[in-house]
Amino acid sequence: SHSAKADQVYFVDGGEHETSQEYPEHNIFILNGTTLSLVNGISIVAPSDGKDGEEAVRVEDAFFHAKNGLISGGLGVGGSGVTVTTNRNSEFQAKATFEDGVTVHGGDAIRQTTTRGGDAVQVLHAGSEAVFKGGVFTPGAGCTVQVCGQPTSTGNSVQV
Repeated sequence: SHSAKADQVYFVDGGEHETSQEYPEHNIFILNGTTLSLVNGISIVAPSDGKDGEEAVRVEDAFFHAKNGLISGGLGVGGSGVTVTTNRNSEFQAKATFEDGVTVHGGDAIRQTTTRGGDAVQVLHAGSEAVFKGGVFTPGAGCTVQVCGQPTSTGNSVQV
């Protein structure tokens, strides 16, 4: 079920890929031992409605090399910029590497959906790994019932 404006893009063939286009309203899924490198200053921005998923990039049993560019989690839904996760019986241990030229933002919250801002990078499950060689990581702003942007419920730059 896709919303009208959001697209899910899957990299699942086990090969190596580089970004060559902008992803302004997209969820990127890297699966099955596939490698994707973020290059050419490309932006990956998750959709704001959350119907198609909250994270901009999901690295599941796969590999992501963020060399340069911008990643932003779903705005309004407190989505993660990058989620790194490994399934229990996977033959691949998920790994994301971040270089100097990359900026990752967690999505901001709105009270109708969630009050907690999104994490810039979220690492889940045993075997998953994130390597930080550089980059800028900012959590999404949270909100209380009264006002959004309160630091009390902001997400984390890195959540492990």
